Amino acid sequence: MKERENKRRIAEKAHALGANLVRCCPVSRWAEYPMQDAAFWPQNIWPWAENVVVIGIPLFAPMMATTPSVVYQELYDTSNRVLDDMAYHLTNYIATSLGYRALYFPRDCYDGIEVLLDRPEAAFSHVLAAYYAGMGTIGDSHNLITREFGPRLRMVSILTDAPLAADDMLAEQLCVHCGKCRRECPSGCFAPGAAGGVYEMDKNACTRYHIQLKRAHHWPCGRCALVCPVGEDLAPYCGQPLVTEAGARHCGTYGS
Repeated sequence: MKERENKRRIAEKAHALGANLVRCCPVSRWAEYPMQDAAFWPQNIWPWAENVVVIGIPLFAPMMATTPSVVYQELYDTSNRVLDDMAYHLTNYIATSLGYRALYFPRDCYDGIEVLLDRPEAAFSHVLAAYYAGMGTIGDSHNLITREFGPRLRMVSILTDAPLAADDMLAEQLCVHCGKCRRECPSGCFAPGAAGGVYEMDKNACTRYHIQLKRAHHWPCGRCALVCPVGEDLAPYCGQPLVTEAGARHCGTYGS
């Protein structure tokens, strides 16, 4: 079938570009499982779009464990550059080699952290796209949680009218509701949600803390993703500390 062949070729290209995770979903899932206002649905922004391809790459836990530090800042910035580069080349492949309409939505799309104080929403959510594509489930911390990397990953999305075989959404909730993300949050932005659901989040408190970190020249925070115990990426460390306390202070002191 054309849908499976297109998906195979796109997935092979994405992996060749360096993607670790590649998943697909139809834009109809935004309406089938609504979690945002319809203005945020991709089909209401680009009416020709039929499918979304989401690609993900990991954030390495031992580097995250130095947060807040320039070490983690460089990891975060590098992953963003790599993702945008991969998304550009994959979009170009879909458009010029396969002959379908395509665009990519950049992994971050705001002009400075301060703007999030007034409007803390993204025009397009890669977390929801990845959730609808079955890459992971949404944890209590609002992060996407995957089997492979827990919430320690970055994502970017490509929208296209190419016919693609859809991946199934995950039925099993991957968040183990351990509460570590809430307890360890330096900004205290999480509060228990209704009926034990996803935490209520004070987005402004999170943003204000990130503004402090940026002014100190080492951001973002990432603590909620770091302390999550889910993810096959943690297995090689066998419960050993990812970094010593002194080592984390060292990395947060120098280079800032």
